[in-house]
Amino acid sequence: MLAAAACGSVSEPAVTPSHQPKAAEPGQPVPSSAVHRLTVMADQVVAMDGGHSVAWATAVVTTRAKALTSATPGDFIPDDAKTVVYLVTIKGHFVDYGYSGPPGSHAPTGTYLSLVVNAKTFEGTDGGLGSKAPPVAPASLGPVTYLTVHPLARK
Repeated sequence: MLAAAACGSVSEPAVTPSHQPKAAEPGQPVPSSAVHRLTVMADQVVAMDGGHSVAWATAVVTTRAKALTSATPGDFIPDDAKTVVYLVTIKGHFVDYGYSGPPGSHAPTGTYLSLVVNAKTFEGTDGGLGSKAPPVAPASLGPVTYLTVHPLARK
């Protein structure tokens, strides 16, 4: 699932309305220059996981440690309280076709898909899929930006 989210690298800084470069900062809105890249990444992951339309998709700037409390509860990465990430959360219907379980097992399904994306490199670092809303609401981590996701059908 994260292979699609791990594409590309940052080549240009975020730009505020005053045209001053601005890096992503926890607690601040998602820089407008990051919205398109995050949308493309969300499109790709949703397409890989079934290609169904989504109810909504959001992004928030936070730290990796805080993002994990929402995306993959219980996971902890030591010394990652300062790594700035985008937490992308999507509500829809998903099937993890990248699942490689034991013979006879079924691919996991879920209603909520979460991606954690490094804000400097735009590489996917973590992901989660579940049937319940994340235990830590992304909106509690910072201002939410809605993404317009239009996945291509899975091939």
